[in-house]
Amino acid sequence: MYTRETTTYTSGHDSLRTSIVKVWEHKNLIWVFARRDLQVKYAQTHLGFAWSIFKPLLGLSIYVFFGYMLNWTSGQIPYAVYVLTGLVGWNLFTYIISNGVSAVQESTDVIKKIYFPKSILLFSKTVVGLFEATISLALLIPLLIYFEIVISWKIIFVPLVLIFNITCGLATTFIISSISIAKRDFLQVLPYLISVAIWLTPVFLSASIFPERFQFIFDYNPIANVIDLWRWVIFDEIEFKFIWGINFLLSTVVLFFGFYLYSFRENKFADSV
Repeated sequence: MYTRETTTYTSGHDSLRTSIVKVWEHKNLIWVFARRDLQVKYAQTHLGFAWSIFKPLLGLSIYVFFGYMLNWTSGQIPYAVYVLTGLVGWNLFTYIISNGVSAVQESTDVIKKIYFPKSILLFSKTVVGLFEATISLALLIPLLIYFEIVISWKIIFVPLVLIFNITCGLATTFIISSISIAKRDFLQVLPYLISVAIWLTPVFLSASIFPERFQFIFDYNPIANVIDLWRWVIFDEIEFKFIWGINFLLSTVVLFFGFYLYSFRENKFADSV
């Protein structure tokens, strides 16, 4: 006898395990929303998809210009390569945050019409961010050839660095999104906080130019670790630090906590948007 399985959704709060299961059951929506974002992203622009290439090149050009003007150093790594490897990790991190915290407001109509775990929206933004990070990595190849840099064997660890990168972005986004549901003022301050945070990460500045008493900021800053790891997997000159592994584990714990907090509060999203 055929028995139809029925899934029941309640207004109660789910456990962490149940929240993860619900995301898995709706995982196909991640690709649906990501494809929608990619189609809409540059739909009203003349250059279209080409902006995915021009934006990282524009950022690279600006930082390299000021870097040479102010005589910023990057050790044995050519400055242009140093900056672009930093931008890969930083742009992915900030893309997840900037677009993830506004994902609920952007999808108001969908949220009010159908049920799905709202964290799906954040995961879909991550997929789009990964797409753009891949383009930035591809732009790195001509620079490596030009400067005759041999890629390190450690390049095989790129998937692990990507996971760390995404973990930092999603952990931050889940927590910020959970808070901003009740306190929208925080979203107004967020762009300024991101602008300040870039000075605490070695994107275009080497940590060595800072006084020694401030070096701990870069050691205990997870996204600074991520950027250092991007350079570690590409170049042989970078030495591995044990603190990177510790911060990866701590970031993972924060990610699960943030995901649970977000899932705990997501029932209020439809009423607050």
